[in-house]
Amino acid sequence: TAATTLATTEEIFDKKLPVTPGGKLVVEVDFGTIDVATSDAAEVAIYATRKVSGISEAKEREYLDAAPITFTKEGNTVTVSARREKKNSGFSWSWGGNWNTQARYTLKVPAKFNVKLDTSGGSISVSDLTGETKADTSGGSLKFTKLRGPLTGDTSGGSIAVTECEGTIKVDTSGGRIEVTGGSGTLTGDTSGGSITVRGFGGDAKVETSGGSVTFENVRGKINGSTSGGSIHATLPSPVPGDVELETSAGSIELRVPANAALTIDAETSVGRVSSELAIAADGKERSALRGSLNGGGKTVRLRTSMGSIRLRQSTPETVQR
Repeated sequence: TAATTLATTEEIFDKKLPVTPGGKLVVEVDFGTIDVATSDAAEVAIYATRKVSGISEAKEREYLDAAPITFTKEGNTVTVSARREKKNSGFSWSWGGNWNTQARYTLKVPAKFNVKLDTSGGSISVSDLTGETKADTSGGSLKFTKLRGPLTGDTSGGSIAVTECEGTIKVDTSGGRIEVTGGSGTLTGDTSGGSITVRGFGGDAKVETSGGSVTFENVRGKINGSTSGGSIHATLPSPVPGDVELETSAGSIELRVPANAALTIDAETSVGRVSSELAIAADGKERSALRGSLNGGGKTVRLRTSMGSIRLRQSTPETVQR
């Protein structure tokens, strides 16, 4: 249906397509928010709205008609599309005045399903899904909650939140923070401009930021964290499950470890001081470096900063359980 009110053209679509668990949903749209959740029904339920506000009803209609929403089903794959063809690239949308476009795609799929989501402008959220998830937006945040299976998320401008997800997780943003809470598997995270926080993740975690702080709390696996401009804080669980490597080009490093942890320490700063409140058997004493073993040695801890202090502290039961 379509209606025009105060120079705004709106479209509303409500559609259901039958599927079986294990299928795939593909969403490819020029703009709009995409929200995917699950239901017990053997179907893909789609509720979509698009609004365009401009100088005239005719121009608004022309804008929407250039990329109509289509729904197709081939086998067990459902595709929702609203993309302009490249051959229409010569068509100009610069009509002057104030233009506003809004769209939201709300979808429900079976609990066991795969999704591939792509929007050129809008946020994406996926929750309670078992299957492969791929999400890509050119401008918006990503939110993933209680997913089971491979996860790939990419945004050119927004934050990323991953909560209680299990599987091989790869997330990347060109401008926003990354927060990972709970879950398990393997984690790779990268941001060109924002902080990264990983809490309570069960598995190896490797993250990198070009401009922000990095925080690890009780990650049960190897941790590798680096930043080109920020501090690093890490709290290790007991027993320490894997090797640790932390590096910053401009910032301090603070590492909290259990008193009974067996570690081999290699810490160095180019400009600053290395200090420890732990009973480390050191190989010599230097203001800017500390190498030695804690409780006889064990998992490797490598800490590097080009400009900042490094401090090793003993964790308390409160910090380990947090």
